[in-house]
Amino acid sequence: MDGLLRALIKTVRRRLRSDEEVTVEAVTRELGYTRQYISGRFHRLTGRLLSHFLKEKRLEKAARLLKQGNLRVSQIARRCGFDSENYFRQQFRHRYGMSPRQFRTAGSMRSQPAMSKAATV
Repeated sequence: MDGLLRALIKTVRRRLRSDEEVTVEAVTRELGYTRQYISGRFHRLTGRLLSHFLKEKRLEKAARLLKQGNLRVSQIARRCGFDSENYFRQQFRHRYGMSPRQFRTAGSMRSQPAMSKAATV
């Protein structure tokens, strides 16, 4: 795996664990490269957009928090970097095929689409 991609994934994992901002700007700033450089390199190596990858990781974190059941949906949305609860609900439904509340009570992470090996975190 490419060294920059490995550093990017490590940075995203750490930021998710510590509830830090996980945006293209925040991640690229921490790595010390421009947004354009890292986004372009990520796309060339994985065939995916960096912004989509980061949103997917934030939604996966939201799914884990929903399963824990001790935070409200609005709190989870904010904690996962979604400024709008409505946008969060829309993106969550698009990703998992159900609302966050439905997922909490009956869902599972089985509906995840396949990802390339290089892009998994």
